[in-house]
Amino acid sequence: MTRDEFVLTMADAVDRRRQEISLILRVVSNSHGSVLEQTASVMALPVLYAHWEGFVKEAVGEYIEFVERQRLIPSQAHPTIFSFAMKKQLRGLISSGSVERMTNFATWVISAAVAPVCFDDKSIVTGGNLSFKNLKELCDSLKIDVLRLDSDRRKIDALVNRRNNVAHTGRVQRFDRADVADDAALVIGLIETFEAILIECVDAKQYRLPELALDD
Repeated sequence: MTRDEFVLTMADAVDRRRQEISLILRVVSNSHGSVLEQTASVMALPVLYAHWEGFVKEAVGEYIEFVERQRLIPSQAHPTIFSFAMKKQLRGLISSGSVERMTNFATWVISAAVAPVCFDDKSIVTGGNLSFKNLKELCDSLKIDVLRLDSDRRKIDALVNRRNNVAHTGRVQRFDRADVADDAALVIGLIETFEAILIECVDAKQYRLPELALDD
């Protein structure tokens, strides 16, 4: 996968989310003045949140695919990236410290030292809720700098909390079209910013050792 292919993939993903969010706004707008207005507004919140978390998982997954297709050997990859590639092997080692497990791990390390970095486990874990803390931990594990989203930390956490109140507690909440529009604008903004962050990571080759990225 080339840089241009990755950018195009991200653009397509963002466009799909933007179109789906537009449909959500249309449904809420069409319910204005009816007995379903409040229900439609409440139901919109978990769906909007799902688009944010879903996009992060989709985008990070595509970023992992991009990094893997660069066919970097471990000595070229940033240690953080290589440690992410090791997580499946380490999980098995930690769960059972048997001689056989240790031997299998040692064998894998020896073979991995000269082979292109490969991600055996490409699962994206968000900790159940994509709070800013969970987002940062996920991105830190892949050398993705989310500093640009720090100013939205409280908004992200507030979105998660309000979504949890709807999805898990069933507490009665009051939402209207303006609230849904605000949340939709927030989610679209977060998605677009995260897209830009990943493209910057690709352009800066943050997945490589710093000195190697500068030499390219």
